Amino acid sequence: MTIRTRLTVWYTLAMVVVLVTGAVAVTVVQDRLAVERLDSELARLLLTLEGVMHTELTEGLDLQASAHEASREVVAPDRLLVLTDASGSLLAMWGAPLTADWRALTASRGLQTLAQTATPLRALTRSTTDGTHTFVATAVAPMSELDAGHQELLSALFLGGFVALASAALGGWVVIRQTLTPLGSMAGQAAAITARDLSTRLRVRHHRDEVGRFAAAFNGVLDRLSAAVHAQRQFMADAAHELRTPVSVVRTAAQVTLARNGRSGADYQEALEIVAEQSTRLTRLVDSMFLLARAEADGLPLVPEPLYFDELVTDCVRSLRVVAQERQVTVSAKVEGDTTYTGDPALLRQMVGNLLENAVRHARPSGVVSASVARDGGAITLRIQDDGSGIPENERERIFDRFVRLDRQSAGAGLGLPIARWVAEAHGGTLALEFSGPEGSCFTARLPV
Repeated sequence: MTIRTRLTVWYTLAMVVVLVTGAVAVTVVQDRLAVERLDSELARLLLTLEGVMHTELTEGLDLQASAHEASREVVAPDRLLVLTDASGSLLAMWGAPLTADWRALTASRGLQTLAQTATPLRALTRSTTDGTHTFVATAVAPMSELDAGHQELLSALFLGGFVALASAALGGWVVIRQTLTPLGSMAGQAAAITARDLSTRLRVRHHRDEVGRFAAAFNGVLDRLSAAVHAQRQFMADAAHELRTPVSVVRTAAQVTLARNGRSGADYQEALEIVAEQSTRLTRLVDSMFLLARAEADGLPLVPEPLYFDELVTDCVRSLRVVAQERQVTVSAKVEGDTTYTGDPALLRQMVGNLLENAVRHARPSGVVSASVARDGGAITLRIQDDGSGIPENERERIFDRFVRLDRQSAGAGLGLPIARWVAEAHGGTLALEFSGPEGSCFTARLPV
């Protein structure tokens, strides 16, 4: 069953409930009002009868003669009028045919309904004293006319309800059809979007209603998906480009060495050194790519442990001094003792190592790289500063993207800074370029304690 059909059915059922509830309420109220109108009519008729009796008694007639005159003057063809004296003797009775014993009508005072008879009756009885005379007047009306009005009302309500329900169902179907038509159009547009072309976006006429906001939200999902697919494709292209160079070097070294017989041991040793060097580069590149891939897929959970962050930075500086000596770069550390922290030691060590290695790579020959650790309020601040030529202003945020290398001659793959930033953010902190200029650059990592 389609949404359009379900909504029409539910809308129709709701209208049925509303119409039935309204019809019941109208019927109850109408029945009550009809009884009240009948009672008012009987009261007015009784007042007229009592007025005539008063006039006749004032003229000196006795009760019997007055009742006789009243029966001639008060005409009510559809109502029954009864006059009795104080002892209950019948004085006069006229009007509509009697379907019940007149004694039962005059036995009690006030309004009463006699439902035991063939035709239910509504009676109003009142005792009146006029001078020395006392008489009892009763006005009776059959309730069959109320039943007739009740049936007419039910017929009118049924016919009107049927027409209203049919009109509401038809109108609801038309409105729902017009409302859901944009959804059908959007479904067709969405079905036409393929993985090869994610540039298509949903189009709607009204952008401010619910359907328009849904289309905008869906287009936002498409934007994010397109960006993710583009980043994945770019990652694959960059990874293939970075992997191609060391693989090509290894293949070339092996082919050149094996191309001619009689190579010396030194030639084979040189070829193996090239293979080992490029294999090490490949291993680091693949490990970095695997780390970023797991990080983006949330497949690399942190293993936090209590540690001394100052000792971790000192160990990283000590390990990097061997690499720094090749460029005659001096690496120093200025740390505060007993700087405790809880984090993943392996990832934090990789973050610090990447920042130090990046600083050594871009420092001036025979330059200086300094690392400092300080507790600043509720965070630990790590600063890595070099004395290189600085980073162009338009590249200062792009350097945190993958495979971005400002110096194409550099041995790095452009993954160190993206990994370092991810490690900082995974620990709830930040990594940013604090400043950069002709005198050098400074990267600052803040890790909340």
